[in-house]
Amino acid sequence: MKRIFSAAIVVILVTCFSTSAFAHSHIQGSNPADGDVVTEPLEEIVLEFDGGIEQGSFIEVTTTAGEAVEVQDIEIGEGTLTGTVAEPLANDEYQVNWSIISADGHPLEGEFTFTVDAEVPEAVEEEEQAETETVEDEEPEEQAETETPQDDSATESAEQIDEGEGSSSTMIMVIVGLAILAIVGYILFMKRKR
Repeated sequence: MKRIFSAAIVVILVTCFSTSAFAHSHIQGSNPADGDVVTEPLEEIVLEFDGGIEQGSFIEVTTTAGEAVEVQDIEIGEGTLTGTVAEPLANDEYQVNWSIISADGHPLEGEFTFTVDAEVPEAVEEEEQAETETVEDEEPEEQAETETPQDDSATESAEQIDEGEGSSSTMIMVIVGLAILAIVGYILFMKRKR
């Protein structure tokens, strides 16, 4: 009887331990992988786990300079976490921070980096260069245009402030004078009454 009881306890303990140990989901891989150099346009980052993951899991992508990249859509599949960006990532180094909730409710997180070094079509390069040249040419004119109205408005507002201060100080003097006259008149009136 004691042997059966002891065996039952051992089986229960082993079962509990194994289910809790296997319920954690560990990362198995990612696309792109840690340290990869991607040479084609990239719009999707996929993480694979050895177990189920729950809602609330997410991916954040930043450049190594710290600029955030908008992850447009996060899809949670059977052991996968996929983040889709709005447009292909520009050539740069990126860091992916991920956080998941495993099937047993335990949160797990990690990070990895990769580099995008894709060929840019010549037409796109020429357009980008033309745009930057146009912006550089237009900037001085825009600054000159914006500076002139600002200077005029600054002088006008300064004049208005001076006028406002002058009229308000005159008004105060008039009010004080009237108050003094009223007090003197009241005193004289009271003396005559007596």
